[in-house]
Amino acid sequence: MQLSDELKQDEIREDTLRSLGEQLEAHIRLEEREVFPLIEGTLPEGALQEVSSRLEVFEPGPPHERWVPVEGLSFDPWPGPGDSEGGGTD
Repeated sequence: MQLSDELKQDEIREDTLRSLGEQLEAHIRLEEREVFPLIEGTLPEGALQEVSSRLEVFEPGPPHERWVPVEGLSFDPWPGPGDSEGGGTD
């Protein structure tokens, strides 16, 4: 948000860019050290191969069709009111 504000004012500060770079690097390290090993240890081999094959042909642009490997992933929506959260629409 700070970078956006500075951009609107046409006054981007060097320390804002440095901080953003540090945060990005920390995020990448988290993915490399924790998220990717968790995925690799959780998904079955077939699901990992499907993810890999889809990433090889992925081209940025409009959203692609949703897919779910035979086992291991789900695109079910998060619970909402009236679901497991105990809320309701009444």
